Amino acid sequence: MATDIELFNAHQEDLRRRATSLANSIFVISGGTLTLSITIFTSGSAPKLSQDLAPVLKFSWVGLFLAIVIAVIALTTIIARDYAFGERWRRAIKSRSNKDIGSPVIIEIILWAMALASLMCFLSGMLGQAYVAYNLI
Repeated sequence: MATDIELFNAHQEDLRRRATSLANSIFVISGGTLTLSITIFTSGSAPKLSQDLAPVLKFSWVGLFLAIVIAVIALTTIIARDYAFGERWRRAIKSRSNKDIGSPVIIEIILWAMALASLMCFLSGMLGQAYVAYNLI
């Protein structure tokens, strides 16, 4: 039977796998949509946009771009946090200390805020793209 620590580690590993999968999906979908949309709407044969659709299209581009940028910053922050955690853990093992080696709560709050901001930017960008496409037909 698995110990509580083994179950916890398996749960955390599964959660990280899902988070990585979600981040990769946002990167691929946002990047592809942004590239395709900019290519289509800035080409010489671009469809004619009405006055009310152009700002929506630009807003969607900004949303998709920010989703990518915020997700990259969040992932970089996660790597830095985990590296610092590993170093604290290594020092605790070396000194045989029982001192708490957890990560600061403020970093967790910032990471959650960035994750939610990236998701909201992604969703707003995709909704803007869908709105423009729907109204062009």
